[in-house]
Amino acid sequence: MLNKKYLSTLLTAVLLGALALAPAATAATPTYLTTAQKAQLKYLVEEEKLARDVYTYLATKVTTRKFTNIARSEQTHMNYLATLLTKYKLWNPTTNRKAGVFYNVDLQALYNQLIVEGSAGLVEAFGVGVKVEVVDIASLEELLLNPMPADVKAALDLLLAASRNHLEAFSF
Repeated sequence: MLNKKYLSTLLTAVLLGALALAPAATAATPTYLTTAQKAQLKYLVEEEKLARDVYTYLATKVTTRKFTNIARSEQTHMNYLATLLTKYKLWNPTTNRKAGVFYNVDLQALYNQLIVEGSAGLVEAFGVGVKVEVVDIASLEELLLNPMPADVKAALDLLLAASRNHLEAFSF
């Protein structure tokens, strides 16, 4: 198994490499975010927080390290998105929010539902993991349908690949 610090460093290097290799902006590649994309990025960082918080909670309830490991990955996703939010001068709704506390009321209700559902047992906890990753993948795929700055696309492509890996880890 890879060392956690090594894995985090590797993921960071991959993201930076992807950003460096991302195609240069062309007339068809915008250098700004639309109002809708700004809102979606703010939602997405909170969605990644939901995943991290749910997995952290479930790690205390079930006997598998998958939740702890994937929660760390979700924190890395939040960090990527926080960097983009800062770059585009957007408010980060996860800043100074305690675990399990969300600005978005729908995500708050979903968190509350998922921790109850996942606490029933290991099978149920894995089912929650699947649900969370399916939601993450759908959000990322929706965002990627529209033209966007190359740095945002590269980051979202990386997050999408990671979420697909997480989905596989929780699937039987």
